[in-house]
Amino acid sequence: MMPSPHPFPTQANVTKFYGPHGVKNGFSPPTKTIKLPFPIYYDGTAVTKLRPHEKCADRLLSVFRRLASAFPAEAARRAAGILTYDGLYNPRPMRNGTAWSMHSWAIAIDFNANANKNEAHWPVKAVMPIEVMECFAAEGWTSAGAFWSRDAMHAQATQP
Repeated sequence: MMPSPHPFPTQANVTKFYGPHGVKNGFSPPTKTIKLPFPIYYDGTAVTKLRPHEKCADRLLSVFRRLASAFPAEAARRAAGILTYDGLYNPRPMRNGTAWSMHSWAIAIDFNANANKNEAHWPVKAVMPIEVMECFAAEGWTSAGAFWSRDAMHAQATQP
């Protein structure tokens, strides 16, 4: 399902491919604004544009177009959990670690965190639909739920 050749690096080669990560109140990686085909909601506020890293922005926009096609009605999007947006860019270490989070490069996105927490294993406890993960995979994004069986809220622009 992943594109070949793969458009993104392995997680070990993120800095080589994307450049330096962002720093809170300091450097931010180069981003590109994308206009979403449908609004998503962060704490109840509509979000119609995102600013992912410029090297993965077009692919993320394609993911959203795939999601719009797979879930054409707002009710279907709500049921899939893709209207609840929980973040993209956040320069910080990984949870419970010292390595930098993929969010630090603006190359990772989270949806419906309450139902798909990091420790909730997919598909046992997490509820992210496989169709959502397939939309990400088709554009080269790694869905954590599909590849690591946990953290189903999270997708990142790296190889698995």
